[in-house]
Amino acid sequence: MVKVSLGVGSRAEYGPARTVAVVSGVVTVGILPVFLVGGLGVQLQEGLGFGPAVLGLGAAGFFAVAALCSRPMGWVSGRIGPLASLRVAAVGSSLCLLGAAVARDPVWLLIALWLAGMPNALGQPASNSLIARCVPFRYRATAFGVKQAAIPTATLLSGMAVPTVALTLGWRWAFAMAALAGVGIVLLLPAEVGTVGSGADGSPSPGGEFAPVGRGVLLLIATAAGLGSAAANALGSFVTTTGVHVGFTQATAGVVLAVGSACGLGMRLAVGALTDRRNLDPLVLITVMLLVGSAGFVLMAVPDPYVFPVGAVIGFGAGWAWPGLLNFAVAALSPGRVAEATSVSQTGVYVGGSAGPLLFGLLASHAGLSEAWLSAAAVAVLASVLLWFARRGTRTSRSG
Repeated sequence: MVKVSLGVGSRAEYGPARTVAVVSGVVTVGILPVFLVGGLGVQLQEGLGFGPAVLGLGAAGFFAVAALCSRPMGWVSGRIGPLASLRVAAVGSSLCLLGAAVARDPVWLLIALWLAGMPNALGQPASNSLIARCVPFRYRATAFGVKQAAIPTATLLSGMAVPTVALTLGWRWAFAMAALAGVGIVLLLPAEVGTVGSGADGSPSPGGEFAPVGRGVLLLIATAAGLGSAAANALGSFVTTTGVHVGFTQATAGVVLAVGSACGLGMRLAVGALTDRRNLDPLVLITVMLLVGSAGFVLMAVPDPYVFPVGAVIGFGAGWAWPGLLNFAVAALSPGRVAEATSVSQTGVYVGGSAGPLLFGLLASHAGLSEAWLSAAAVAVLASVLLWFARRGTRTSRSG
């Protein structure tokens, strides 16, 4: 293993496992703003005086800013290095969380939430590049699964923040504590990491079954990812609101969000490890997960306090547990240009994450929550169809 200097800070040299752990912390803090707003949606609506459409607008703005900044931030990450990028991303996310904590009206909250999309857009390609650089290919799907487990970790923390913080100390303290955690993660980032595998470009090890694909296939994958993200991102923003609608208390709805997030977290880790162990095709596995997840969304449309939590668990455990596999697949299909390629697929995820909650919120406001969840199920099915065509495109590229 060759040690390379990637930034300033602690002189301790980190190996792959510790590097992935710290990267996951940065990604968690980066996504916390949008899911804290979703998890604390009931308290925020009561405290600042707004309706569910504003929740959708807030999540939409976060992901819209991230989508617009994804490609430029991929370039920035390549210029200043992944570790410096992760430091800037963590500090930026902490400042936005602090801004949300002191918000006095919905406009202030929305501005803080939208600005948080910028550091999130910087942290994603930087973390993908760092994983491709320091983790051996045979463990890389697991590493991406660990990193993407940061997303359900954020929703789990958001759900638990309802009974433990928001209903005791107040919702502002939940944002403030998250900001403090971001500062702590900055202090843990290393100065050096190990470069392993085939080189610092993050290419797969010799003998790997992946081959580079054209831009058309990559754009098709990004489109499918955008649709899947549009369907799934409603989970973090509207599970607690739907839970209260079907008859749960605010605290119980927060627990449903936390349990569903825990299932999503476990599945992201499990499918990554299974892909490494069994050499599974990640695009085929994602297609199946989207189809199963759509069934969960259908169950969430049933206004029954017994059916709804089952649907939430399935939705989180299948419909939103695939992003780690997506990053692994795109990185493996784009050797030598991991940051650039994943910034393209991540743009699709961000666009879907922006449009999904916004359209879901508008549909829920005018037609009802059940109709909105049924629409999310249909979008997830469409995403699986497009991804299947993308998979066929990768086979064509390899045979050509």
